[in-house]
Amino acid sequence: MLNIIRIEWLKVKNYRTFWILLILAVIVIPASNTIVADVVSRIPKQATDILGRNFYDFPVAWQTVANVNSFTSIIFGLLLVTLVTNEFTYKTHRQLVIDGWERLDLVLSKIFWVVALALLALVVSFITAIVFGMIYSTAPFSFEGVQFLFFYFLQVLVSLSIALMLGMFIKRSGLATVIYLGYAMIFEQLLTVGLKHSVGAIGGLLPLQAGDELLPFPVVDKVLPSSSDYSHGVYEITIILYIALFIGLTCRRMLKADY
Repeated sequence: MLNIIRIEWLKVKNYRTFWILLILAVIVIPASNTIVADVVSRIPKQATDILGRNFYDFPVAWQTVANVNSFTSIIFGLLLVTLVTNEFTYKTHRQLVIDGWERLDLVLSKIFWVVALALLALVVSFITAIVFGMIYSTAPFSFEGVQFLFFYFLQVLVSLSIALMLGMFIKRSGLATVIYLGYAMIFEQLLTVGLKHSVGAIGGLLPLQAGDELLPFPVVDKVLPSSSDYSHGVYEITIILYIALFIGLTCRRMLKADY
C-alpha cells in the first residue's frame, strides 16, 4: 500500500490542476463559514433570542460547520473525477499494468484517493468548527454534537464514490465532469422532489439527499418542523450501502475492463 501511495504522489506532485483544485477545496471550507458567520452577526438580537443561540455557539457550531460544508463537498468530487479520467487520457493505468501492477493495485489506488480526500475534508472541517466556535461562541467548548462532522464525512464519501464511478465508466474528463455536476446539483434534487411528492419519504434516501437529511441547519427546528422522515441510523446505513455499491461497481469495472 505504501508503494501505491508513493506512486500516486509522484503522479500529482507536479500536477498544477490538482493543487489548484485541492487548495480551492480546502480554502472554501473556512471561507464559506466566514460568509455565514458574517451574515449571522447581522441578525438582530431579537431574532437570535427567539432561536435561542448563535449558530456558532457550542455545541451547535459542529452542526453549522457540517451543514455549510456539505454545500462545498462537490469540489472534492471534481478533483477526483479529474484524477480518475487522467488515468485513461494519458494511459497511465495501462503503463502501470505493463510495469507489473496488479489490477487490484489500480483499484486500491483510487480507493486511497476517496478515503484521503474525505479525511482531509473532515480534518479541515474539524479545525474550522473549533476556530469558529472559539471566536463566536458565548458558551464553553463542548464536543456535544461533533457527530455531525461524521455525517458530513459520510456525505463526502458517497459524493466521492459517485465521482469515482462516473470517472471510471465514462473515462472522458469533460463529459464525466458535466454528468457529475448535473447529477449532484440538478438531477438528484429534481428526483428527490418528484419521489417525495409521488412516493413519499423514500425520496430522502437517494445518495446525496440522505446526507442532506443528516445535516439540517441548526436551530431552525425551533421555527420549522423537521423534514427528516427516518432516524439518523436509517440514513447512515443507506449512505454506507451506497458507498459499498458504487465502489463495488467501480472495482468490478476496473478488474474486468479490457485495457
